[in-house]
Amino acid sequence: MHKRLFSNVAEMSGDYTKLMEKAGENLLLASIRRGLILMIPVVLIGSLALLFSSFPVPQYQELMARLFGQNWQDFFIYVHDGTIGILSLAMVTCITYSLATELENRDKLRINPVIVATVALCSFVALFGINKDGFKITNYGVTGVFVSILVAVAASLLFYKLSSIKLLRIRPFSDGDSITFSHAVASIIPAAITITLFAAVNQILAALLNITDINDFLADVLYHLFANINNSFLRALLFIFLIHFLWFFGIHGSNMLEHVAQSIYVPALAINQELIQAGGEPTQIFTKTFFDTFVLMGGCGSTLCLLVAVFMLKKNKNQRRIAKFSLFPLLFNINELIVFGFPLVLNPIYLIPFLLVPLLLTVTSYAAVSLGLVPFTIQTVEWTTPVFISGYYATGFWSGCLLQLFNLILGTLCYIPFVKLSQTVSVSRLKKNFEALCAEFKKSERSNKRHSLLERQDMLGSLAKALAEDLKYDIETKKLTLFYQPQVDYEGKVFCAEALLRWNHVHYGTIYPPLVIALAEEYHLIDELGLEIIDQACSTIKIMAALGFTEMAVSVNITASQLENQDFSGKLRQLIEKHQISPKALKIEITEQVALENNKWIKDTLNALKEMGIELEMDDFGMGHSSLMYLKEYNFDTVKLDGSLVREISTNMNCRDIISSIIYLSRSMNYAVLAEFVETEEQRQILHELGCDLYQGYLYSPAIPLADLLAYIRRSQG
Repeated sequence: MHKRLFSNVAEMSGDYTKLMEKAGENLLLASIRRGLILMIPVVLIGSLALLFSSFPVPQYQELMARLFGQNWQDFFIYVHDGTIGILSLAMVTCITYSLATELENRDKLRINPVIVATVALCSFVALFGINKDGFKITNYGVTGVFVSILVAVAASLLFYKLSSIKLLRIRPFSDGDSITFSHAVASIIPAAITITLFAAVNQILAALLNITDINDFLADVLYHLFANINNSFLRALLFIFLIHFLWFFGIHGSNMLEHVAQSIYVPALAINQELIQAGGEPTQIFTKTFFDTFVLMGGCGSTLCLLVAVFMLKKNKNQRRIAKFSLFPLLFNINELIVFGFPLVLNPIYLIPFLLVPLLLTVTSYAAVSLGLVPFTIQTVEWTTPVFISGYYATGFWSGCLLQLFNLILGTLCYIPFVKLSQTVSVSRLKKNFEALCAEFKKSERSNKRHSLLERQDMLGSLAKALAEDLKYDIETKKLTLFYQPQVDYEGKVFCAEALLRWNHVHYGTIYPPLVIALAEEYHLIDELGLEIIDQACSTIKIMAALGFTEMAVSVNITASQLENQDFSGKLRQLIEKHQISPKALKIEITEQVALENNKWIKDTLNALKEMGIELEMDDFGMGHSSLMYLKEYNFDTVKLDGSLVREISTNMNCRDIISSIIYLSRSMNYAVLAEFVETEEQRQILHELGCDLYQGYLYSPAIPLADLLAYIRRSQG
């Protein structure tokens, strides 16, 4: 019976997790989430401005007034008005831009995302309108967030649909026009139709339903709803539920119900104060201070509980980072950053706790006061007053602080399972995006058309940027490692090892090495990465020499951009001197494509390396792009046969003839020939018969860590 129950619970939990994962992959929700995340700088600045202007310490207020005058708060109000005050306008732009980039990559319909965002912004203003006195600013701040989300999505989809109709797209005037001009001209008719339709909705609502302001209409409906409820407990639960239900959909619930609060819960506190002054006992449990103090700890959603839960669960680095940024303003119940940064708005994972925790804390607080465990709230407490301080001032007793502590623990326990679920879904989503990024990169590799990853404006581009940042950090903190693939002679003795980069990412495991190099080059980290690899290789050479393997060498791959750096040879010399190794023990390996760059700086750098005594190796020789004159011009010490020649040597006589010719040239030009990708004894024997006795491949060993390499060397020499 119990086993079956636990099995059913586990199955339901798994189904719920899959459902949340699927919801997180929804294009619209993902775009909204990205748009809200793009809002973080604006929200953070606005939140801090609000905090500095309303910091609930009288001494601070007096000091600021003495230093900057009685109107000192105006500065922070202007900052707040320029950020949170126009949050809806900014949100339309960010969400539309995010959705536009996703639609562009999905449908391959080339429309400038900035044009789409501009059209959506105009549609939003057309929907609300501008009265004769100008903007009604509340509609364009936090109050209008929900409508801004709807308009961003609806306007984007409508505009894209109209733009896909060829008859509505004006063709550019000439082939010489810029792409931006072409996009702008082609968008004129779809943009006009989209904006006009939203303006028409404004007029229809006013004419047929007498709704001149959507937000005012909702506020009136909600107020009349509360006016018909007589039970104070049920009314309080409905009050808290509606605040958070509206907030979840992006509607500022507190503003929508401000008329209710001012009509019912602010007067309730005044009644308690009057009764005490008259020598009586307070009677009103539910006051505005009651909700601000015991329920809305950390703002809507009791987000202080969420913050504690995130800090207790240390797995998700991004969540902890947002939590750290949110901590200071959240202590003063300013939580826009966490509401829009996590986000909590339209996040199905947090729907249940976001609604449930405030309701639960309302019930526990009501029970504590009605049972006489905690006094009634009798003092007006500024809503920005931190937890525990507010509990004491609101009731005049320490029991108010204890109730807050109990509620904080209870709310945290409720949030913990959903934070875990969020982290699970986040990891799953990131892994899927990572797999898609790798697949996209490998696809471009196969087509020999390398596309910029960091310039992409979709989820894959965001992930590529995050990976590049992580790579930079791991280079700086020396968290990258090298594996080594042994190079052996015909007798099986190791004479060299190729150093191969391995980046073990904290979330994604080992990253495909060519992707690492591509990210490093795009993010201008290739010099730092290359020097870190050479530094580790030099350290390995020193370790091998200390163990008696004095004839051993290590080869390192170098890109064209590294060789173009004028300081490369000098820094390489410094590393050799730092580790006190022989220059001959370090081999620099370049591809034919690098040699074919025919760049003066590359030639000068390679010549400088030769003068230092470093040996040069040409990788992938025989790819079909090579010119034999580079063998003479660069004076290579070793040529590594292209893997495709070695793989087909058993079945393709042409491959044997090509390899035979390369070996014949090696004897007259005095360079060694090494075969890569030797995987079978048959391949090795054919190569030996052709005159090639230096090998590298799975027949001997894959790339292995340093400790395994040292053990392999000992066995080969034993």
